[in-house]
Amino acid sequence: MRIKKSIIAILVIFLISHFSSSYITNAEDENLPDLTIEYPSQVNESFPFFVTIKSNNISIGNATVTFNGKTNVTNSSGMAGFSAPRVLPDGDNSFTITAFKEGYNSTTVHITVANVPQVFPIVIVSNIAEETSFVVTAIDDEGRIIDNATITFNNKEYMSSINGTVTLAAPSVKKTKTFVISATKPGYIDYSIFITIYPALSPENLVGFFIVIGICIIIIVTTIVIMFMKHLKRKRINRL
Repeated sequence: MRIKKSIIAILVIFLISHFSSSYITNAEDENLPDLTIEYPSQVNESFPFFVTIKSNNISIGNATVTFNGKTNVTNSSGMAGFSAPRVLPDGDNSFTITAFKEGYNSTTVHITVANVPQVFPIVIVSNIAEETSFVVTAIDDEGRIIDNATITFNNKEYMSSINGTVTLAAPSVKKTKTFVISATKPGYIDYSIFITIYPALSPENLVGFFIVIGICIIIIVTTIVIMFMKHLKRKRINRL
């Protein structure tokens, strides 16, 4: 009986000490200052945005801020920057922002990322000869044709037709050169691609051409000489 009473007494002491420590910890947490997050309630996808961490209206530096799996630390002004991810038109576009710093109560808020359509300039062939025409098609991120999109190429602007197309002329170039084609339209995220324009008849190409021709001629002449020598050898053998 004494052993049982001792065991029960030990269990009671353990439970009392456990709940007492939990209560003390919780009370200490309640006495900590709270962190607050100043943030835009909605941001557009692919766009940067900033949040500011404060406590009692005082900016908090070196606070850890987490958004969409990425973690940043606030600067001396309590600010941290992020970039909104791409989201689907009909998906769950709500994300959480969490702020933490030792000595403060952490906090979490929800931010909405708005889907914004994107316009793309599409070129079937990316390597184009100088002074030739090629077609650029403007489409959105779901593959739909975009008319009245502004296509910028070689410092000139063009407007896509009702079919979303623009016919452009490759400029004359002395050597292979890379150009940028951009597509923009109000309400859409713009996008740029690179194309390569090469000279049709450059000195480099002519030199290469003559080298190839020279090699072919040497091979042909060598083959003829070898065949002729074999023919002469056969004649000598037949005479003997």
